[in-house]
Amino acid sequence: MPEITALLIGCGTVGTATARLLLEDSRFQHIIVADRLVSQADSLAEALDGRVTAVQLDCRQEDQAAAALTGVSVVLNTAGPFSRDTLSLMRTVVEAGVPYADINDDVEALQRVFESEYLDSLAKHRGVGVLPGLGASPGQTNVVARHMAGRMDVVEEVRFFLVNDATYRSEAVWRHRLALFGQPALLYDRGRWTESPGMSEYQDVAFPAPWGNIRCYTVGLETVTIPRSFGGLRHASLWRGFSDPATTETLKSLIDAGFASDQTLTVDGVSVSPAAMSAAVLAGPRPGGESADPGRLPRQVRVKGIRNGRPTELTMTYSFPPGDIALATASCLVVGAGLLVSRELPGPGVLAPEALDPAPFMWDMESRGVHFKLEDSASTRT
Repeated sequence: MPEITALLIGCGTVGTATARLLLEDSRFQHIIVADRLVSQADSLAEALDGRVTAVQLDCRQEDQAAAALTGVSVVLNTAGPFSRDTLSLMRTVVEAGVPYADINDDVEALQRVFESEYLDSLAKHRGVGVLPGLGASPGQTNVVARHMAGRMDVVEEVRFFLVNDATYRSEAVWRHRLALFGQPALLYDRGRWTESPGMSEYQDVAFPAPWGNIRCYTVGLETVTIPRSFGGLRHASLWRGFSDPATTETLKSLIDAGFASDQTLTVDGVSVSPAAMSAAVLAGPRPGGESADPGRLPRQVRVKGIRNGRPTELTMTYSFPPGDIALATASCLVVGAGLLVSRELPGPGVLAPEALDPAPFMWDMESRGVHFKLEDSASTRT
């Protein structure tokens, strides 16, 4: 049996969690960890102290990417925040006949990938699978939606509600959140894509105890493939909030005041953007001390439609163990990697997460301590 080698691009928090899970998976005999900064790759390989090799790789350089693919069985990309130009890397990987998966959550980048007939045709011609957006969201959110849709005869509406950790202290993460919440919110409504201003619409979402109501604002629909996956769908949207209400209010105030802008300003000879200043403030120490540890962070998927001839709404609430958000993202990617190398897919080509069998993902989530609660209620639609 040939040795299976995984090339992991990106040695940050999610990349580290992914590498550890790959080491635990007996299907992968060798792991190559790659990063633009070779020191990060070396540090990760040394810390893992296993069947791991470190290499320097700038995935934006096609020649470097092509050279790194020799003997590789699957490529997993966790580098980020994601560039909006991942197509060139994906094309290079697929042309080499190597399966590919990533955790990209950039709406515009994902749209380009799934709309690329060339990439899909190339993947089918090479006989490999391509799984973009296979993290916690999109990724697990799509899989949960597919699992729930399997209980319905017709799916008419899908809404995703995610609660973020307000204690996260990374400037890069806050820059990403400012862009996510500040840009126009993309949603699918009445059969067409529409946009609304950032943080202009909200719902106070009822989560089970101990969370209670959490205010969530509509943001860009990362799960861009959902409308085409469910025929007859009338509405799809994604809503986000924070475990600490004060964080939500602060973020909205900054966005309303224009502090999510990336337009560079020069102050006393120093160039800086409002978004960079906002991220630095949000990532810094909180007045009065740190917020309490949020513990488990809830996520919720609601699916409305028809079952047995009656209008029905299913609500799935799930939560990860405290501090395991990176692991949650990584686990979905590793499950996908296993499906790619074993070819347990509907077929070759570019596949959305919800096109995959939800069973291995749901089992993996449960095995890692994820709590699920499914509520089923008939509803009268107006």
